[in-house]
Amino acid sequence: MNKLSRISIIIILLLLFQGLSAQDGRGYGRVGGTVKDKMGNAIPGVKISLEILTGVSSGARKMLGDSVASSVETEGKTTEKIAEGYRLEVVSDKKGQWGVIGFASGQFLLTAEKEGYAPFEHHLTLSQMRGNPLIHIVMVKPEEKKTPEKTESPAVAGLKIGNTLYSEGKYEEAIAYFQECMSKNPGQFEIGINLGNCFMALKKYDEAIKAYLNVIEGYKKEKPELKGFEKAATIYASIGEAYSSLENFEQATEYYKKSMEILPPTDAAVAYNTAEILFAGGKTDEAIEYYSLASKLKPGMAIYYSKLGYAYLNKGDVPAAISNFETFVRLAPNDPQTPVINDLIKQLKERP
Repeated sequence: MNKLSRISIIIILLLLFQGLSAQDGRGYGRVGGTVKDKMGNAIPGVKISLEILTGVSSGARKMLGDSVASSVETEGKTTEKIAEGYRLEVVSDKKGQWGVIGFASGQFLLTAEKEGYAPFEHHLTLSQMRGNPLIHIVMVKPEEKKTPEKTESPAVAGLKIGNTLYSEGKYEEAIAYFQECMSKNPGQFEIGINLGNCFMALKKYDEAIKAYLNVIEGYKKEKPELKGFEKAATIYASIGEAYSSLENFEQATEYYKKSMEILPPTDAAVAYNTAEILFAGGKTDEAIEYYSLASKLKPGMAIYYSKLGYAYLNKGDVPAAISNFETFVRLAPNDPQTPVINDLIKQLKERP
């Protein structure tokens, strides 16, 4: 077997290994925020739980049953994170700050608990493709919690019922409520986001795309210039995710790019996730652009350079591939892949 054939086999095995690793279900999503009392004082030691709801995206479902320990960075400090089965848990630090990383896109139940305070609960949709907004939790003591009487409109009540059905995994029933709410309130086009999320959970990706696009059209009527509009950027990313699930990488790429044209990523993980989609879809040059952006946003993250190495190698730019592989080795000398990449560097340098 000649050297070129050996290198080709190594590259194929490495890409296969990394592809499997990327599909382990934990994802690259991150979310965080603060916990304070009504006066704005930080509350340390609050247990924050992020529970994966039934029927979330396929990537999140793969996470179920995993039991892993990793870390979360909060103001440069590392806090233990436990991911076991359906739940991710962290504890707020002395400044009341908290953060969770390592989940796929989907629907979650956020809870916050500490002795002496009334429990906090909130349903939310989180994305691994875009930066999620900060979540600021306000906790109150039981005697401070009041439940003022109020009469809800049928539309608001219906929307709440739909959200409850969604959280219970009853997506078809939830869709009926959301559609009824939209028919009675034509101006409430954002309910289409709820519809799209239901269709995504049911793997009806074409219908999800249609629902999300209707929301975009509603935004355009209210705000023709979407530049800097985070909600629109997030929905475009959701459309890209739906096309990715359909393995239509051409369209997925188009909508991920639209998302980033509206709101350029400042989070290295977002740029990296986009590069992964582009590379999977055969868009090597564009993948290199976003891998490079990720490495600039977070230059100490070794994996960005290994991926750049493979992308450049795929393009046929051996010197650039070697340079990025060497950066990976320098940043991660003890990584399990380092010996393999060292061998690959050696073979690439020995090529005529």
